[in-house]
Amino acid sequence: MENKAGKRKKQIGISGVIGIMLASSLIVMVGNAITPALPELGEVYGLGNYASWLVTAPALGVVATAIMFGKLIDKKGPYLAAVFGLLFYGIFGMAGAFMPNAVAIFVDRFFLGAATAAIMSATVALISVFFQGEKQLRMIAVQGMSMEFGGVIFLSVSGMLAGYSWQYPFFIYGLGFLALLMLVLLVPRCGRAAEEDMTQKEGEAVGEKQAAQTTGKGVPVPLVLLIAFLGMLMFFTAMVSLPGYLQVELGYSPSFTGYYLAALDLVAVLAAGFMPNVVKRIGEKGCLTIAFVSYGTGFLLYFLSGHIAVLWTAVLFAGCGFGFSTPLFNSLIVKKSTSDNKGMNISFCTMAMFLGQFLSAMLVSFIPGKSLFLTAVVIAWVIGACIVPVAKRYAR
Repeated sequence: MENKAGKRKKQIGISGVIGIMLASSLIVMVGNAITPALPELGEVYGLGNYASWLVTAPALGVVATAIMFGKLIDKKGPYLAAVFGLLFYGIFGMAGAFMPNAVAIFVDRFFLGAATAAIMSATVALISVFFQGEKQLRMIAVQGMSMEFGGVIFLSVSGMLAGYSWQYPFFIYGLGFLALLMLVLLVPRCGRAAEEDMTQKEGEAVGEKQAAQTTGKGVPVPLVLLIAFLGMLMFFTAMVSLPGYLQVELGYSPSFTGYYLAALDLVAVLAAGFMPNVVKRIGEKGCLTIAFVSYGTGFLLYFLSGHIAVLWTAVLFAGCGFGFSTPLFNSLIVKKSTSDNKGMNISFCTMAMFLGQFLSAMLVSFIPGKSLFLTAVVIAWVIGACIVPVAKRYAR
C-alpha cells in the first residue's frame, strides 16, 4: 500500500510542488504588494487615514466568496478552482493600477480577493491530495514559508517601485499568470475522484486515523477558526499600521518601509520552517501559545519606542508570531476534515483568516496612534494565556 501511495505522490514532481508554492506565495501578497505605496495612494484617491482599507479590501472578497469555492472544491476538486483563481488574480491585480476613482479601486480589490479565496483554498487542498501524515504538515509549513517568502521578495520590489510611482507595485500581481502556466504544465489534474483514490491507496490504517481525528475529539473546528481569525488579525494589524507609523511618525522612506516589512516576512519564513519541529517538541497548543506571546511582545516594543534597534527587535517577535501560527491553522483544519467536507472546512479557515485581515483595518482606522499597539498587546497576550486551558478542557 505504501508503494502505491508513494507512486501517487511522485506523480506531482518537484517542479509541480514549486508551482503550487509559487501560487501560495501570492496569497499574503494580495494586500501587502501595495503597502509601501499606501501614503501616496491615500493622496491620489483622497482616502486619508482610510488608505489602509486598500490593503484589507481583498479580504472582504475572500470572506464573501470562500464558501462558493469550498463547494466547488468538494464537487470538482481543487485543480479547477486554482486555475480560475490564478487567472483572475493576474487580471484584477494589474487592473488596480488603472482605476479612475476610489470606488472603482475598492471594487477591483474586492474581486482580487475573490480570486485569492480560490487560490488559498485550492493550494491547501492540493497539498492534502498529494501528501499525508507528517509530510503533509511539513508541506503545509513549506506553504507558509512560501507565502511569507513571497512577501520578502515582493515587498522589497514594491518598496523600490513605489519610489517611482504608486502604480508600479500593482504590476507585481502579474505573477498570477506565471503561476497559472506552471500549474497547467506541471501539476497533475486532480478532481474529487482523484482525492478519493488517493485516500484509498493510503490504506485502512490511515483511514482509521483520519476518522479518529474527525470524530469531534479535541478542540472543535469553530474554535480552530476563531484562533485563525485572531492570528491574522494580529499579523495584519502590524502590516497595515506600520507603513504610516514608519513614514509619517518616524520619517522613514517608502523604500525603507518595504525592506522593513520584507524583513518581517523573512523572519516569518524561517519560523514557519521550524514550526513542525516546535510542534514535535511542545505540541500544537504550545506552538500557538508561543506565537501569540510573540505577537504581543512585538507590539509592546512598537508601543515603547521607535528607536531603530527596538524596531528591528520587534521584527523578530512579529515574524515568529506569524510563522508559528498560520501554517498550523491549515494543518489543524485538514486533520479534522474528511474527503467529503475538506474543501468547505479549508474555505471556512480561509474566511476566518481573511476576516481577521479585513477587520485589522478597522483597528488601525479607529484606534489612534500608539494606543493601537497597546490594544494589540492586550489582545495577543489574553489569547496566548487562554489557548492551553481551553485545549485541556476539551481534551477532558
